[in-house]
Amino acid sequence: MDNVLHVAIIWHMHQPYYRQPDSDVAILPWVRLHAVKDYLHMAQVAAQYPDVHVTFTLVPSLAEQLRDYAAGKLVDRLMILAEKPYFSPDDKRYLLNICFSIDWDNIIRRYPPYAALLDRRQLALLNPDYFSTQAYRDLIVWFNLAWTDPNILEQDAFFRGLVEKGSDFSIDEARALIQRHVEIVGQVLPTYRRLQDAGQLEIITVPYFHPILPLLVDSRIAQRASPGLPIPDPPFQHPEDADAHIREAAAFHAELMGQPPRGLWPSEGAVSPEILPLVANHGLRWLATDEAILGKSLGLYFERDEGDFVRRPDILYRPYRVATPHGDLAILFRDHNLSDRIGFTYQNLGGEQAAEDMIVRLKHIAHQLRNQDRPGLVSIILDGENAWERYEHNGDVFLHALYGRLQDDPALAAVTVSEHLDAHPPENALDELASGSWILGDFSTWMGDPEHVEAWRRLRDARAAFDRWLQSKPDPEQVSEARRHLFAAEGSDWFWWYSHRNSSDQDALFDQAFLDYLDAAYRAMHLVPPAADMTPIQGIGRRPRPTPAFFTPLLDANPDPTAQWGRAGVLQPAASSGAMQQAGGLIRALRYGNDEAYLYLRLELNARPSEHDVEIHLRTNAGEFLLSLGRGQTTMFFYRVTGAAPVSLGPVQSRLGENLVEMAVPLARLGLLPLEKESAAAIRACLDPRQATRECLPEEGESVIGVFEKS
Repeated sequence: MDNVLHVAIIWHMHQPYYRQPDSDVAILPWVRLHAVKDYLHMAQVAAQYPDVHVTFTLVPSLAEQLRDYAAGKLVDRLMILAEKPYFSPDDKRYLLNICFSIDWDNIIRRYPPYAALLDRRQLALLNPDYFSTQAYRDLIVWFNLAWTDPNILEQDAFFRGLVEKGSDFSIDEARALIQRHVEIVGQVLPTYRRLQDAGQLEIITVPYFHPILPLLVDSRIAQRASPGLPIPDPPFQHPEDADAHIREAAAFHAELMGQPPRGLWPSEGAVSPEILPLVANHGLRWLATDEAILGKSLGLYFERDEGDFVRRPDILYRPYRVATPHGDLAILFRDHNLSDRIGFTYQNLGGEQAAEDMIVRLKHIAHQLRNQDRPGLVSIILDGENAWERYEHNGDVFLHALYGRLQDDPALAAVTVSEHLDAHPPENALDELASGSWILGDFSTWMGDPEHVEAWRRLRDARAAFDRWLQSKPDPEQVSEARRHLFAAEGSDWFWWYSHRNSSDQDALFDQAFLDYLDAAYRAMHLVPPAADMTPIQGIGRRPRPTPAFFTPLLDANPDPTAQWGRAGVLQPAASSGAMQQAGGLIRALRYGNDEAYLYLRLELNARPSEHDVEIHLRTNAGEFLLSLGRGQTTMFFYRVTGAAPVSLGPVQSRLGENLVEMAVPLARLGLLPLEKESAAAIRACLDPRQATRECLPEEGESVIGVFEKS
C-alpha cells in the first residue's frame, strides 16, 4: 500500500443562507435547485464506486435549508409563483431575471421550446407584457426542468412527459413538478448519511454561516497578505463570533449526521494562526486550505514545469502538523492546479478525455513520489456544485470515468482525509501558518473594495450595538434571535458579491439580504437601525473614479500601494459572473500615472515576477512599444515594435518586489510629449504570453489610459 498514491477529493457544497429573516420564504431558489441537479446526483454517482472514498463538506446553514425544504418549512419565491394564476409586473421582472440563469448554449438550447423563450427574452425585458401569462408559466416549468438532474429527466416518466410536452403547462403540472422537487430534496441528507455510515464518504463541517473566520477574529489580519488593503477603522474584532460559528457547526453536524465531524473546511479555505486554537478546541482534528498558504508559510513558491507538474511534490503532497494549546491539528493543502482543472479547464473537454487527463497526471505524481517510504497525499478540493452545467451531461460522463479509473488503477487509491491521517499521521510540523484563503492566497475577495469596507463598517456597528444591549440583561430568547441574525450577516457570501471581481444578475438581492439581516438584528434588540445603514451598498465603489493625479512615485516596490500609488489610476481583472473563482489568477492590478517626463506603471501579481515572462504592450499615436522582463531577470527592457523584429531602446528604470514590478517609461520615447489633454495610450499586460497558461489584463483587447497634464 505504501507505493500507492492517496488521492483525497473534497467536494465543497455550499449555498448562501437565502431564508429571509423570521420567514419561511427564501429569496432565491438555488438550494432547492442545486439539490435536485447536483447534491443528490453527486452522492448517487459516488455510490456506484464503493472503493472510491470521497469527502464532502456540509455547511450547516445549507443543511438547515435542505432539512426545512424537505419538511415543508421553507419555500422559495419561485415555488410560490409556480402556483399563481397570474403574475404582477414585479413577478414578471423577477421571472425574466431568474429563469434564464443556467448555461444558455449547453442546456437551454438543448430544448427548442425553452430556446424559443430565450430568443424572445430581450423583447420581454423591454416590455414584460410581451410574454403572455402562459409563456411565464412555461418559463417557470422549463427553468425547473433545466435545473433537474438530466438522468431524472430521461428516466422518470413524469419528468420525461413534461419535456416531451414542451409548452402550455398547467398550474397543476407546475405544482406537481415543484412537489417532486421537494421529494428529491428530501433524499439528499439521508443519502449522504447512509454513505457515511457505510464508510464510503467522510462528511466534514464548515463554520455555521460560512464566514471568513480570520476576518471575524480581526479584520486587520487581511493586511498581512495585502499590506495597505483598506479595512474598516476601527476594525471588526470578534474572535468569540468565530468560535461560536465553529462550536455551533460541530454541534449541529453531530446531531444531523449521528457523529461529530473530524474535519473542518474553513470557509473559502481562509486561515490564520488565530483560528487554529478555536478549531482544535471543538474536537476537530484536521482542516484544509490552498497550496498558496503552504508556500507562504514555508517561504517558497510552488514552481511548475512545462507540463504543469509541481517541481517539489514531496513538499506539497503530504499533510502537516500544527500545534495549538488544545492539541495538534493536521492540515493539508490542495493542489490548486488539479482542482481548477476540474472546476474550469475540463468544462471544455469531453468527459472521458478530461478523466484520462486527470488520471495521467495523478500517475505522473505517483511516479515522482515512487521512492517515498509512505504514500503521498494529493488533495483536490473544489466547489462540488457549480461547474457541472457546462459539463457533458451534468458532469456524469466525467465523474463516472474518473471514479471508474480511480477504482480500477492499482497505483491510485481514493481515500477520505481521515482514512489517510489514521494510517499516516503527519510527520512534518509547520512552525508558522500564513494568513490567506484559497483565492489568490489573500482576503481581497471579501475585504478591500469600497463596498466591502462599508459593509464591514455597518456590521461592526450593529455588533457593537449588540454588545451594549447585552448590558441591559435582555431576555435570552431575544438574545438568541439577535445573535442569529448577526451571525447570518457575517456569512461570506454577501461580501463575495460586493467584490469588484464578482457580479451576478441578483446582486441587488444579495445586497438586500445582507441589509435585511442587519435590520432584523436591530429589530430583535428593539432598536431602530440607523437610516443610512439601510441604504444599498452595492455599487458605491463603481462610481466614476476621479481623474488619476499628476504625480511622481518613488520606485521602491513598497507592498502597500497607498504609500506611493494612492492617486494612480488602476486596471483590474473583469468581474466573474459566477460563484466560482480560479485560484490561479496571477494578475491583481496594473496602476498607472505620470508626471511631466515619465509614465509610471506598477504591475501587482499573486506570484513572483522573476518566475514569469512579463510583457506590457503599449500603443500610442507614435507607434507600438513593448516592455519586457524575462524569467529570472531583474531589469525591464524597452522595445519599439516594427514589422520585423522589435528594436531595443534599452532598459528603463524598474524595481522588482516580492509580488510586483514598478517602472518609469520616458514619455518622449512614447511620443507623448508635449503633453496634451487628449494624450493617451492603449495598454495590455501579459504573463507568459507564449505559453498555454498565459494570463493578460485585459483578458482580450486593450485598455486605454489617459496621460495627463499638470493641473
